[in-house]
Amino acid sequence: MRSRIAYLERERDFIKDLYSDMPQMLRMISKGALLSSLLNSFKNRLQAQLPNAYCLFIVCDKECSQWHLQYVDSINESLLSPNGRLVTVPQALITFAATPSCPKRHDMNIPNLLEWKHWQVFFERHGFSDVSMVSVSDGQGSIYLMLAFQREDTLLEGELMGLALDSYASWLDSVFEREKADYLLLEGSHRDPSTGLLRRFSFDNSFNIVLKDSRRHFQRAALFSLRLLSTSTIDEGELKVWAGIMQDTVRDNDLLAHYDERELVMGIRIQHLEDAEIVATKLLKTLSDSSLSSNRLIRAGVSIGIAFYPEHSSLESLHQAASFAANSLHNLPGYRLEFHGAYYESSSDFYSL
Repeated sequence: MRSRIAYLERERDFIKDLYSDMPQMLRMISKGALLSSLLNSFKNRLQAQLPNAYCLFIVCDKECSQWHLQYVDSINESLLSPNGRLVTVPQALITFAATPSCPKRHDMNIPNLLEWKHWQVFFERHGFSDVSMVSVSDGQGSIYLMLAFQREDTLLEGELMGLALDSYASWLDSVFEREKADYLLLEGSHRDPSTGLLRRFSFDNSFNIVLKDSRRHFQRAALFSLRLLSTSTIDEGELKVWAGIMQDTVRDNDLLAHYDERELVMGIRIQHLEDAEIVATKLLKTLSDSSLSSNRLIRAGVSIGIAFYPEHSSLESLHQAASFAANSLHNLPGYRLEFHGAYYESSSDFYSL
């Protein structure tokens, strides 16, 4: 009974100490503190919680091919090569990192285990007999591992060590969830949920950067106004299909935005005027595919107006010119090029007499 009471008292004190500064940690996470600062705080907190253990912090990629120590000290530096990389990684550690379904593990008598043979000298030098491990994925391709090495004469009860590992994993999970939420909020503020394309203000900011770069490097750019000819009520599902086809057709570095209910706007860098025609022809060809005939918006067609920089020096004038060019088609599918106030079917006509 006395031993049981003594254990429960130790457990109480351990848990009380473990969660004593939890409000402070949650406040740091909620404020969006830097990842490096948070990880350093977690490391210091965990090492203080486990004074008789030595904590080793490692990051590896999801393929378990690249391994790095997060913190180097006088104890773990013997595991590193002169260029700062882990000389060898025990098979036990590789297996553990590659098994996310088992985020915790405890190995006993590690100096004599074949799976840990690469670090036997390290264990014997510091008298380590046991290791408890926890792994957390950041969801971006990296796995964060914490290893708590213990000596046989100062082993912590398994339940208490488990609590410490769970707490560390929860802290990291909270940080990664916060980062993911920040990213989603940022994406949500920049993209229209009905199409997945850029919102107008995000497109304007991005394309103005393109224009600044074009001025600096004497480059060309083109702005497309793509107008739906359908007059029926917009079906969001059909609109999303149309937007998806546009995204799949254009290049990765092209900008594509949902400006209003029946207009998409696209901005691209070009080298020659005819490059814009090639893009317009490609878009119209894709939309004419028979497999898309069931989509009413696509079936009704799209008129495309194109304007050029430096012929127009601002986004506002480019958009106005592209819109006028699209309207000059009089609700017929196809494209028109605006050049110095006139509308053309081909750039080859720009300089004809």
